[in-house]
Amino acid sequence: MSKKELKKILILSIWENLWSIGEGCGVPDELHFSNKLRSSGIEIFLLKPESAGHNNNHKQIGIITYTYPNIVSSFEKMPGPIARSLISTYFPYKVTARLKSIAAMIKPDLILGFAHQSIKPISEVGRKLGIPAVVKLFGVMQLGREKLSPLKYWYSNFDQINSLRYPVDHYIVLNDGTLGNKALAGRGIPENRISFLQNGMNLKWAEIQIDKNGIRRSMGLPENDILIVTLSRFIKLKRIDHLLKAAARLSEKTIRNVSFVIIGDGSRKEYLIRKTKTLGLDKKVHFTGAVPYERVPELLKACDIFAGTSELTNMAMPTCEAMLCGLPVVAYNVAGTSEVVRDGETGLLVENSNIDDFAGKLSLLIKDNELRQRLSKKAASFSKEYFIDWVDRVEQEMEILKNVVDNYQT
Repeated sequence: MSKKELKKILILSIWENLWSIGEGCGVPDELHFSNKLRSSGIEIFLLKPESAGHNNNHKQIGIITYTYPNIVSSFEKMPGPIARSLISTYFPYKVTARLKSIAAMIKPDLILGFAHQSIKPISEVGRKLGIPAVVKLFGVMQLGREKLSPLKYWYSNFDQINSLRYPVDHYIVLNDGTLGNKALAGRGIPENRISFLQNGMNLKWAEIQIDKNGIRRSMGLPENDILIVTLSRFIKLKRIDHLLKAAARLSEKTIRNVSFVIIGDGSRKEYLIRKTKTLGLDKKVHFTGAVPYERVPELLKACDIFAGTSELTNMAMPTCEAMLCGLPVVAYNVAGTSEVVRDGETGLLVENSNIDDFAGKLSLLIKDNELRQRLSKKAASFSKEYFIDWVDRVEQEMEILKNVVDNYQT
């Protein structure tokens, strides 16, 4: 029996733009993936939300694009649980028929959904049309936090739990430290249907040489200070305010030659700026705004310590990329963080939510140059050995999709 080839793929995405294309920022996962598909001669058909005013560059990279009503944008200003409930209800209702009609027309060899919101539509359409369906999860938020009380666990995960009731042929889960493989297995999904993959990395970042003071001058950063940096979206669960509070608890002597660099943008920007002023840190904290992805390594290398304060995981891409650039990490020890931030080796771990402890670990690294340099070297060497290059990671993903198509039985 001859193998069925993967020649056409239909992608259902909840995002308006491929990451790193729209605003020039973010992790370029979908960009590397789509480039690999095209270079392999695979046609890409993308079903995405209608634009809510953001830039759309899909046509420039050879993707045939279709749209559906922007459900996420319609509800994003509502309180979190209400928005999640409405999105999980209306997203399948608005998207499934559209997905089915496109799939019936183009006859793809595989349907791929991005994020858990896509699971129900791709499950139903795949089953009705006899097309294999795969979901790609870029993390599972709090689904792996089994130690939460039953009520809080349900409150935090009801939309994901509901989505996972609908079976698909395979689950690709990226290891962002949220324990996605264990979370899915805990929901009864067979382990042989789960592929748990590392996030790809630009391993060449480790070899980039920079003019440290030149980069600092170009960004308006102090040339002689120890720079503590963090990079994330400005949303509540990232808890950047914890870093500000920790900074405010450093002694006057300790913080004298220290500055904080906060990279990113988001809904809590104004709150964080006000918090900085309230804490008397406005001369010590520098908000860079969103930084184009290609400039991230030089800015990280111009800094000295990376701070991770997320509620979910501090093993996400910014932490890993900072380590690759030779920065020791001070981070809350949540979820799978200790997989890469190894206490006393590549960084210092902090008891979750303990701001005093966080300030203490920062103070230790600020004062102990020898420790800072030792952790820096170990972080860089560990990263080069442990992480995987994008080329290899995307190749792994391609093999998974090809195997799903080849082994699919209607």
